[in-house]
Amino acid sequence: MEFQELLKITSIESKNPSEQIDIIGILFDLAYDNSSLHGIEHGFNLSKQIDVDSLENELYTIFQYDLSNGWSSLRKIKYHQTKLDWNFQMEELTNEIFHLRKALSSPGFNTVQVIRQCQIYTNIGNCLSYIGRFVEAQQYWNNAISLFPKYSMSVGNKANGLFFYARALYDSIHRNLFAVFAYHYVKKALENPEYLHHEAAEGFQNLFKTLKNYLTQFPEEYAKEYPNLNNYDIGDDEDLRRYRRWCLDNTLYINPLNDLGSYTDACHDCLNLPTLILTAKRPPSILDLYNQIKQEFATARYAYYSSLLGTSTHISDIDVPLVETMETVKYSYYVEHIKIAFRLSYSILDKIAYLLNDYLQLQLAAHKVSFKSIWHTNDNKTLRSFFLTSENWALRGLYWLSKDLYEKGNNYDSVLEPDAKEVATIRNFIEHKGFKVMSDFRLYEPFFEESDISYSITRQDFEAKTLKLLKLTRAAIIYTALAVSHEEEKKDNSNIKAIPIGGRLIPQHMRL
Repeated sequence: MEFQELLKITSIESKNPSEQIDIIGILFDLAYDNSSLHGIEHGFNLSKQIDVDSLENELYTIFQYDLSNGWSSLRKIKYHQTKLDWNFQMEELTNEIFHLRKALSSPGFNTVQVIRQCQIYTNIGNCLSYIGRFVEAQQYWNNAISLFPKYSMSVGNKANGLFFYARALYDSIHRNLFAVFAYHYVKKALENPEYLHHEAAEGFQNLFKTLKNYLTQFPEEYAKEYPNLNNYDIGDDEDLRRYRRWCLDNTLYINPLNDLGSYTDACHDCLNLPTLILTAKRPPSILDLYNQIKQEFATARYAYYSSLLGTSTHISDIDVPLVETMETVKYSYYVEHIKIAFRLSYSILDKIAYLLNDYLQLQLAAHKVSFKSIWHTNDNKTLRSFFLTSENWALRGLYWLSKDLYEKGNNYDSVLEPDAKEVATIRNFIEHKGFKVMSDFRLYEPFFEESDISYSITRQDFEAKTLKLLKLTRAAIIYTALAVSHEEEKKDNSNIKAIPIGGRLIPQHMRL
């Protein structure tokens, strides 16, 4: 169907759902090809005629994917290669990511064509990288590549993401390794041109040339194969080895190299703040707070890991008799460790906000600081002037990461994470109310007529949400270090009486 014919359609209500969604998808694609804002608007207007609640699972997934493409096309037509393209706030991006995540979390996602699944994963990765959440973007590209290794749009975009991730790193060794990996990924993408869009193919060719030239400064074998990153000794103790391997496999080390894969060289939380220049009379509060954040994350991470090991009764539970309520609620030392991991992970985000408020001198009153509040003025809508002019990519990522959180009673922009409200509710109930972790297999059917005052969740679901929160917090810690590095590089300290702090580490025996 021609673009002009689609523009003449005023109603799709007589079409079957499949035809309706085809029309919307084609209209968005052709509107983008024709740089037509009117066409995009027309597509959104027609989409309102679709009875979303009655769609079959696969059609619902495709419809959410099409809506995300509509918002993506609108964003690119309006802002591409303009200064507005860098704005921290952008309604089009918010909606684009939200609909992609709706597609991903929908029941029909696992039954749509594999290529469509790869497209959804890839587009989420692209969006996250674009907004500065380049750490989290890696997993989405990895998911697509795992599904279909030859899908070169995923492989090439991962290469592009690694290239820009490398540029954000202040450690030259890490930066070079990321560039080498990016080279091999883009080379692989160009070997399967049948899955490349024309514009993407041209961009990947340019990236390949840039990286090939960059690699001339390294030994020739770097251009032939991936470097060996399995040189770190993970120890002789079997428990320690298992823990380290679990952290690597779940990408939970505060170490950018872990985003390249589960290589043993990434087997330590090496990422600290860069060397800081502080005025002589000012205590090193930022370094102390970052140390605290890292230690709390390491504790949360191990608490979660140890909760998975609970196959027998812990000694602390032996003398604690509990009343049977016929609900198969789980009470144990190990269940409490999942709660500890959840609470610590969530609280770290507010500590990051506290660090940024002080470091960036945002001058927000300490009792008002939270990970949601630091970005806006008192009306909770207008960005603070610092962020309006900032070109700090990692800081932009932290801002967009805050959109994955929900706070009751505040007029913040729409959150990006469909489960955000539930996660906030879980935190509230764990901290202040009743919270029940249920068996994954119900032995009894509930027979109560009145609603429960406690929040209930299966152990499997709670574990999944806690691991997701751990990964989110890990990414936020990395963004914080790189955001501070970007700000330090901008400073002119030539006329400041200051001392450099950083580089030395606290000996292990001094930390007890």
